[in-house]
Amino acid sequence: MPHHDIVRPVKWAEQFGNLRPLHLEIGFGLGEFLIRQAGLFPQENFIGVEQDWARVYKCLQKISALRRLPGEALFGGNLRLMKVDVTVALQRLFKEQVLDQVTCLFPCPWPKKSHIKYRLFSTEFLRLLNSRMKDGAQARIVTDWQPYFDWMLTEIGDAGFSARTGIVAAQFGTKFERKWRQSGQEKFWELCLVKVKHQEVPVEEDSEMKVYFLKNFDPDRFRFENVIGEVSVILKDFFFDRKENKGLARLIVAEKFLTQHVWAAIVKSEGRWFVAKADGHSALPTSGVALGIQRVYEAARDSASQEG
Repeated sequence: MPHHDIVRPVKWAEQFGNLRPLHLEIGFGLGEFLIRQAGLFPQENFIGVEQDWARVYKCLQKISALRRLPGEALFGGNLRLMKVDVTVALQRLFKEQVLDQVTCLFPCPWPKKSHIKYRLFSTEFLRLLNSRMKDGAQARIVTDWQPYFDWMLTEIGDAGFSARTGIVAAQFGTKFERKWRQSGQEKFWELCLVKVKHQEVPVEEDSEMKVYFLKNFDPDRFRFENVIGEVSVILKDFFFDRKENKGLARLIVAEKFLTQHVWAAIVKSEGRWFVAKADGHSALPTSGVALGIQRVYEAARDSASQEG
Protein backbone atom coordinates (compact mmCIF):
# COMPACT_ATOMS: atom_id res chain seq x y z
CA MET A 1 0.00 0.00 0.00
CA PRO A 2 1.62 3.34 -1.05
CA HIS A 3 1.12 5.33 2.13
CA HIS A 4 2.35 8.52 0.42
CA ASP A 5 -0.62 8.54 -1.93
CA ILE A 6 -3.60 7.92 0.36
CA VAL A 7 -5.54 10.31 2.55
CA ARG A 8 -4.03 10.47 6.04
CA PRO A 9 -4.92 9.35 8.63
CA VAL A 10 -6.18 6.29 6.78
CA LYS A 11 -9.85 5.36 7.00
CA TRP A 12 -9.21 1.67 7.52
CA ALA A 13 -12.88 0.72 7.38
CA GLU A 14 -12.95 2.08 3.83
CA GLN A 15 -9.70 0.31 2.92
CA PHE A 16 -11.07 -3.06 4.01
CA GLY A 17 -14.73 -2.35 3.28
CA ASN A 18 -15.85 -3.35 6.77
CA LEU A 19 -15.59 -2.57 10.48
CA ARG A 20 -13.93 -5.80 11.59
CA PRO A 21 -11.25 -5.89 14.33
CA LEU A 22 -7.94 -4.40 13.25
CA HIS A 23 -4.60 -6.10 13.95
CA LEU A 24 -1.15 -4.62 13.39
CA GLU A 25 2.08 -6.60 13.08
CA ILE A 26 5.23 -4.51 13.48
CA GLY A 27 8.17 -5.76 11.42
CA PHE A 28 6.51 -8.76 9.77
CA GLY A 29 9.76 -9.99 8.18
CA LEU A 30 8.97 -12.58 5.51
CA GLY A 31 5.33 -12.61 6.57
CA GLU A 32 5.11 -16.17 7.88
CA PHE A 33 3.12 -15.33 11.02
CA LEU A 34 1.14 -12.49 9.46
CA ILE A 35 -0.04 -14.57 6.51
CA ARG A 36 -0.97 -17.48 8.75
CA GLN A 37 -3.00 -15.25 11.08
CA ALA A 38 -4.84 -13.64 8.16
CA GLY A 39 -5.77 -17.11 6.91
CA LEU A 40 -6.84 -18.42 10.31
CA PHE A 41 -9.01 -15.39 11.10
CA PRO A 42 -10.71 -14.28 7.86
CA GLN A 43 -13.26 -12.22 9.80
CA GLU A 44 -10.56 -9.92 11.14
CA ASN A 45 -8.31 -7.40 9.35
CA PHE A 46 -4.51 -7.41 9.42
CA ILE A 47 -1.95 -4.70 8.64
CA GLY A 48 1.74 -5.49 8.36
CA VAL A 49 4.42 -2.80 8.60
CA GLU A 50 7.98 -3.47 7.46
CA GLN A 51 10.87 -1.21 6.42
CA ASP A 52 12.90 -3.65 4.32
CA TRP A 53 11.70 -3.73 0.70
CA ALA A 54 13.13 -7.20 0.02
CA ARG A 55 11.07 -8.63 2.88
CA VAL A 56 7.92 -6.88 1.67
CA TYR A 57 8.51 -8.30 -1.81
CA LYS A 58 8.98 -11.85 -0.52
CA CYS A 59 5.81 -11.58 1.55
CA LEU A 60 3.89 -10.40 -1.51
CA GLN A 61 5.27 -13.38 -3.45
CA LYS A 62 3.95 -15.75 -0.78
CA ILE A 63 0.51 -14.15 -0.90
CA SER A 64 0.48 -14.38 -4.71
CA ALA A 65 1.45 -18.07 -4.56
CA LEU A 66 -1.37 -18.80 -2.12
CA ARG A 67 -3.87 -17.07 -4.38
CA ARG A 68 -2.96 -19.47 -7.19
CA LEU A 69 -4.02 -22.45 -5.10
CA PRO A 70 -7.49 -23.94 -5.75
CA GLY A 71 -10.11 -22.06 -3.77
CA GLU A 72 -7.68 -19.39 -2.56
CA ALA A 73 -8.09 -16.74 -5.28
CA LEU A 74 -9.45 -14.24 -2.76
CA PHE A 75 -6.81 -14.88 -0.09
CA GLY A 76 -5.44 -11.70 1.42
CA GLY A 77 -8.56 -9.60 1.19
CA ASN A 78 -8.22 -8.97 4.91
CA LEU A 79 -4.51 -8.17 4.67
CA ARG A 80 -2.59 -4.97 3.86
CA LEU A 81 1.18 -4.43 3.74
CA MET A 82 3.06 -1.15 4.09
CA LYS A 83 6.75 -0.34 3.66
CA VAL A 84 7.20 2.37 6.25
CA ASP A 85 8.78 3.01 9.63
CA VAL A 86 6.24 1.99 12.26
CA THR A 87 6.65 5.23 14.21
CA VAL A 88 5.85 7.27 11.12
CA ALA A 89 2.91 4.96 10.39
CA LEU A 90 1.45 5.37 13.87
CA GLN A 91 2.05 9.12 13.89
CA ARG A 92 0.40 9.80 10.53
CA LEU A 93 -1.69 6.87 9.27
CA PHE A 94 -3.65 5.74 12.32
CA LYS A 95 -6.21 7.69 14.29
CA GLU A 96 -6.39 7.34 18.03
CA GLN A 97 -8.05 4.20 19.43
CA VAL A 98 -8.40 2.12 16.24
CA LEU A 99 -6.21 -0.96 16.87
CA ASP A 100 -7.59 -4.07 18.53
CA GLN A 101 -4.32 -5.98 18.74
CA VAL A 102 -0.61 -5.43 18.06
CA THR A 103 2.12 -8.04 17.57
CA CYS A 104 5.88 -7.63 17.29
CA LEU A 105 8.04 -10.75 17.01
CA PHE A 106 11.77 -10.52 17.62
CA PRO A 107 12.39 -6.77 17.18
CA CYS A 108 16.01 -5.75 16.68
CA PRO A 109 17.52 -5.46 20.21
CA TRP A 110 20.29 -3.02 19.23
CA PRO A 111 22.59 -4.63 21.82
CA LYS A 112 25.36 -2.01 21.89
CA LYS A 113 24.99 0.71 24.53
CA SER A 114 25.59 3.39 21.92
CA HIS A 115 22.63 2.03 19.90
CA ILE A 116 20.04 1.89 22.68
CA LYS A 117 18.50 5.10 21.31
CA TYR A 118 17.42 3.13 18.23
CA ARG A 119 15.42 0.55 20.17
CA LEU A 120 11.69 0.30 19.64
CA PHE A 121 9.34 0.26 22.65
CA SER A 122 10.83 3.23 24.44
CA THR A 123 8.44 5.05 26.76
CA GLU A 124 7.80 7.66 24.06
CA PHE A 125 6.95 4.98 21.48
CA LEU A 126 4.76 3.07 23.95
CA ARG A 127 2.67 6.19 24.59
CA LEU A 128 2.21 6.63 20.85
CA LEU A 129 1.25 2.96 20.49
CA ASN A 130 -1.14 3.24 23.43
CA SER A 131 -2.91 6.20 21.84
CA ARG A 132 -3.64 4.20 18.68
CA MET A 133 -4.99 1.17 20.57
CA LYS A 134 -8.54 0.70 21.81
CA ASP A 135 -9.23 0.47 25.53
CA GLY A 136 -8.40 -3.05 26.68
CA ALA A 137 -6.45 -3.86 23.49
CA GLN A 138 -3.29 -5.93 23.82
CA ALA A 139 0.23 -5.59 22.40
CA ARG A 140 2.27 -8.80 22.33
CA ILE A 141 6.06 -8.53 22.04
CA VAL A 142 8.40 -11.53 21.91
CA THR A 143 12.20 -11.29 22.00
CA ASP A 144 15.07 -13.77 21.90
CA TRP A 145 17.31 -11.59 24.08
CA GLN A 146 16.61 -11.22 27.81
CA PRO A 147 18.51 -7.93 28.30
CA TYR A 148 16.22 -6.32 25.72
CA PHE A 149 13.20 -7.79 27.52
CA ASP A 150 14.45 -6.37 30.83
CA TRP A 151 15.01 -2.96 29.21
CA MET A 152 11.43 -2.90 27.86
CA LEU A 153 10.10 -3.50 31.35
CA THR A 154 11.87 -0.34 32.55
CA GLU A 155 10.28 1.68 29.72
CA ILE A 156 6.62 0.87 30.44
CA GLY A 157 6.45 3.51 33.18
CA ASP A 158 3.33 5.64 32.87
CA ALA A 159 2.60 4.69 29.25
CA GLY A 160 -0.87 3.46 30.21
CA PHE A 161 -0.36 -0.32 30.16
CA SER A 162 -0.53 -3.19 32.57
CA ALA A 163 2.05 -5.87 31.84
CA ARG A 164 2.13 -9.65 31.85
CA THR A 165 5.38 -11.48 31.27
CA GLY A 166 6.38 -15.03 30.55
CA ILE A 167 8.73 -17.43 28.81
CA VAL A 168 7.38 -19.15 25.70
CA ALA A 169 8.54 -21.92 23.43
CA ALA A 170 9.08 -21.56 19.69
CA GLN A 171 5.68 -21.34 18.02
CA PHE A 172 5.69 -18.59 15.40
CA GLY A 173 7.50 -20.24 12.49
CA THR A 174 9.48 -17.17 11.45
CA LYS A 175 12.90 -17.20 9.78
CA PHE A 176 14.59 -15.72 12.86
CA GLU A 177 12.91 -18.15 15.22
CA ARG A 178 14.11 -21.10 13.10
CA LYS A 179 17.61 -19.64 13.08
CA TRP A 180 17.75 -19.42 16.87
CA ARG A 181 16.30 -22.90 17.31
CA GLN A 182 19.00 -24.28 15.04
CA SER A 183 21.58 -22.65 17.30
CA GLY A 184 20.02 -24.35 20.35
CA GLN A 185 17.73 -21.65 21.76
CA GLU A 186 14.38 -23.05 22.86
CA LYS A 187 12.90 -20.32 25.04
CA PHE A 188 11.90 -16.73 24.31
CA TRP A 189 10.73 -13.84 26.45
CA GLU A 190 7.17 -12.56 26.02
CA LEU A 191 5.74 -9.23 27.12
CA CYS A 192 1.98 -8.65 26.89
CA LEU A 193 0.83 -5.08 27.38
CA VAL A 194 -2.86 -4.39 28.02
CA LYS A 195 -4.11 -0.84 27.61
CA VAL A 196 -5.62 0.39 30.86
CA LYS A 197 -5.33 4.18 30.48
CA HIS A 198 -5.47 6.24 27.31
CA GLN A 199 -2.48 8.39 26.33
CA GLU A 200 -3.50 11.24 24.05
CA VAL A 201 -1.08 11.70 21.15
CA PRO A 202 -2.59 13.68 18.25
CA VAL A 203 -2.11 12.57 14.66
CA GLU A 204 0.77 14.34 12.89
CA GLU A 205 -0.78 16.56 10.25
CA ASP A 206 0.60 17.21 6.79
CA SER A 207 2.40 20.50 6.32
CA GLU A 208 1.43 22.95 3.60
CA MET A 209 3.64 22.67 0.53
CA LYS A 210 3.93 26.31 -0.52
CA VAL A 211 4.71 27.51 -4.02
CA TYR A 212 7.15 30.44 -4.10
CA PHE A 213 7.52 32.98 -6.93
CA LEU A 214 10.52 34.99 -8.15
CA LYS A 215 11.04 37.68 -10.74
CA ASN A 216 14.60 36.56 -11.51
CA PHE A 217 16.84 33.56 -11.01
CA ASP A 218 20.49 32.95 -11.91
CA PRO A 219 21.39 29.22 -11.87
CA ASP A 220 25.13 30.03 -12.01
CA ARG A 221 24.87 31.78 -8.66
CA PHE A 222 22.62 29.24 -6.97
CA ARG A 223 24.25 28.45 -3.62
CA PHE A 224 22.42 26.25 -1.11
CA GLU A 225 23.50 26.26 2.53
CA ASN A 226 22.82 22.92 4.20
CA VAL A 227 20.75 22.85 7.38
CA ILE A 228 22.07 20.68 10.21
CA GLY A 229 20.07 20.16 13.39
CA GLU A 230 16.93 18.53 14.71
CA VAL A 231 15.73 18.79 11.12
CA SER A 232 18.52 18.51 8.56
CA VAL A 233 18.28 19.45 4.88
CA ILE A 234 21.20 18.47 2.66
CA LEU A 235 21.57 19.37 -1.02
CA LYS A 236 22.84 16.34 -2.95
CA ASP A 237 22.51 17.52 -6.57
CA PHE A 238 21.39 20.48 -8.62
CA PHE A 239 20.52 20.19 -12.31
CA PHE A 240 19.50 22.97 -14.67
CA ASP A 241 18.29 22.85 -18.27
CA ARG A 242 18.93 26.26 -19.86
CA LYS A 243 16.91 25.45 -22.94
CA GLU A 244 13.82 24.58 -20.93
CA ASN A 245 14.50 27.01 -18.07
CA LYS A 246 13.95 24.23 -15.56
CA GLY A 247 16.00 23.29 -12.52
CA LEU A 248 15.84 20.43 -10.01
CA ALA A 249 17.41 20.37 -6.56
CA ARG A 250 17.71 16.93 -4.95
CA LEU A 251 17.55 17.14 -1.17
CA ILE A 252 17.85 14.70 1.70
CA VAL A 253 15.53 15.77 4.49
CA ALA A 254 16.13 14.05 7.84
CA GLU A 255 13.67 14.43 10.68
CA LYS A 256 13.04 12.35 13.77
CA PHE A 257 12.18 8.79 12.64
CA LEU A 258 12.07 9.82 8.98
CA THR A 259 14.56 10.48 6.18
CA GLN A 260 13.25 11.35 2.72
CA HIS A 261 14.65 12.17 -0.71
CA VAL A 262 12.92 15.27 -2.01
CA TRP A 263 13.06 17.05 -5.38
CA ALA A 264 12.45 20.79 -5.52
CA ALA A 265 11.66 22.36 -8.89
CA ILE A 266 12.75 25.83 -10.04
CA VAL A 267 10.89 26.58 -13.26
CA LYS A 268 10.22 29.64 -15.41
CA SER A 269 6.65 30.01 -16.62
CA GLU A 270 4.78 32.99 -18.04
CA GLY A 271 7.63 35.40 -17.39
CA ARG A 272 8.36 34.49 -13.78
CA TRP A 273 10.04 31.72 -11.80
CA PHE A 274 8.38 29.45 -9.29
CA VAL A 275 9.84 27.10 -6.68
CA ALA A 276 7.84 24.12 -5.44
CA LYS A 277 8.02 20.45 -4.56
CA ALA A 278 8.47 18.63 -7.84
CA ASP A 279 5.74 16.34 -9.14
CA GLY A 280 6.29 12.67 -9.84
CA HIS A 281 7.94 11.47 -6.65
CA SER A 282 6.67 10.33 -3.29
CA ALA A 283 7.48 12.20 -0.11
CA LEU A 284 5.33 12.76 2.93
CA PRO A 285 4.55 16.49 3.24
CA THR A 286 6.27 17.05 6.57
CA SER A 287 7.52 20.25 8.17
CA GLY A 288 11.05 19.20 7.18
CA VAL A 289 10.08 18.94 3.52
CA ALA A 290 8.38 22.35 3.75
CA LEU A 291 11.60 23.75 5.22
CA GLY A 292 13.63 22.20 2.40
CA ILE A 293 11.48 23.83 -0.28
CA GLN A 294 11.68 27.14 1.56
CA ARG A 295 15.48 26.96 1.70
CA VAL A 296 15.68 26.20 -2.03
CA TYR A 297 13.50 29.26 -2.67
CA GLU A 298 15.76 31.43 -0.48
CA ALA A 299 18.87 30.24 -2.31
CA ALA A 300 17.21 30.91 -5.67
CA ARG A 301 16.12 34.36 -4.50
CA ASP A 302 19.61 35.19 -3.27
CA SER A 303 21.11 34.14 -6.62
CA ALA A 304 19.33 37.01 -8.31
CA SER A 305 20.39 39.59 -5.72
CA GLN A 306 24.15 38.84 -5.85
CA GLU A 307 26.30 41.32 -7.65
CA GLY A 308 28.63 40.06 -10.35
